[in-house]
Amino acid sequence: MLKTKNKANFTEGPIFTRLLLFVVPLIITGVLQVMYNMADNIVVGRFSGDPDALGAVGSTSSVTTLIINIMISLSSGAGVVVAQYFGAKDHDKVSRTVHTSMALSVIGGIILMIIGIVFARPLLTIMGTKELFYEKAVLYMIIICCGIPASSIYNFGAAILRSIGDSKTSLYILATSGLVNVVLNLFFVMFCHMTVDGVAYATIISQYMSAVAVVWVLMRRRGECYQLNLRKLRMESGLIARIMRIGVPMALQSSLFSISNIIITSSVNTFPEHVVSAKTIAFNIEGLTYTVMHAFANAAMTFIGQNFGAQKYRRLNKVFLYTLIQVTVAGILVSQVEILFGRQLSSLYIDSTDPNREAIIEAVLEIFRIMLTTYFLCGVMEVISGVLKGIGFSVTSMVASLIGLVLRVGWIVFVTPTEKFHTIFGLFVSYTLSWILTIVLLLLCCAYAWHKLGIWCRAKEEKITEISEKEKIYENTY
Repeated sequence: MLKTKNKANFTEGPIFTRLLLFVVPLIITGVLQVMYNMADNIVVGRFSGDPDALGAVGSTSSVTTLIINIMISLSSGAGVVVAQYFGAKDHDKVSRTVHTSMALSVIGGIILMIIGIVFARPLLTIMGTKELFYEKAVLYMIIICCGIPASSIYNFGAAILRSIGDSKTSLYILATSGLVNVVLNLFFVMFCHMTVDGVAYATIISQYMSAVAVVWVLMRRRGECYQLNLRKLRMESGLIARIMRIGVPMALQSSLFSISNIIITSSVNTFPEHVVSAKTIAFNIEGLTYTVMHAFANAAMTFIGQNFGAQKYRRLNKVFLYTLIQVTVAGILVSQVEILFGRQLSSLYIDSTDPNREAIIEAVLEIFRIMLTTYFLCGVMEVISGVLKGIGFSVTSMVASLIGLVLRVGWIVFVTPTEKFHTIFGLFVSYTLSWILTIVLLLLCCAYAWHKLGIWCRAKEEKITEISEKEKIYENTY
């Protein structure tokens, strides 16, 4: 008989503390992931002996992130569907969604891998990748794309585990595979004298380890409603449609943000070479802050999804409020730490003999001052978007984000090239402006969704019912 553990049920009990306990492993997992990515860049930048290697890796980051984010978004869509069925205690639907999702992860991962390999050169050409970095960037991207199926399987599996309240297992898996990644980085680069190909091979080996591990974990959850049985893998059209209704808008939304980053990379390529390297370093470190912000968004999706499925409407409002408070505080704290230690962090990436070392560091610090000061706004935006996705309003979230993105891209295309704004500030201030506009639009979307679903009215009815029940208990007692 299919069952589940009560500790994974977020439809009951205190919200604030359980939210923190759930999000901390997500944050640690994400931070480890970013730190391992930082290790890739540090190793290739300092130990490869190739001054162009770091720029080559950075030139591909926007494109590879675009492809990977499509798959991550689809996996998040699957996670929302599992969370809603889990909250509704429909264990049969949970099981069927798990098997459909994992089948989709394999097929989708292979398709995205083929697309990435075939279009590697055209995409890097369109982005205006500098000739100095071009061939190494192509090599790195092709190898990295070979790991997309593994990354897809891992992310779908991790999303399923998160949706039923398990945020620790993915942490253990990533900690192990990430450590292997770092060791292989050092081995391939320092002992095998490889450059970008070495760190790429290390990355995909660790990705396939993660994929095998998450499949093994799901198969070992005997008797649980989310246990994976490879013989039951199938593509159920109804469930795929529901996953796609949530996941595709999320994929489009993340793709649009990735496209804006590609446009920014293209714009950065018009600046001196030290700015190109600075952008690679700054975005690599900034990834730590984004990871923290995104962890709260994932937590919001899980908590909102479960409570929406269980029709606990008062808890929806509390989850929304508590997540906004927590992400704002976390965003401010993490950003200020990165600004405070920006010089030391950026120094890790640059060889001490690099003649552009000081210029690169100063450019990194300027990017930090522009973006990180208001980065908590990105967290607020992510959480509100996650709330909308948790109740199935992915399209609404996508439209609001698209409008904000149009502002960012429009600024980069039309304002940044002008003489007055062709500066680091003129380029990266576009992020803050787009965050503010998107937050306003997302809040309006939330008001619309709450009204359409009658959440406010139903929450009031729940409160009245709860008060009446307490009064009855009091009367019976006395």
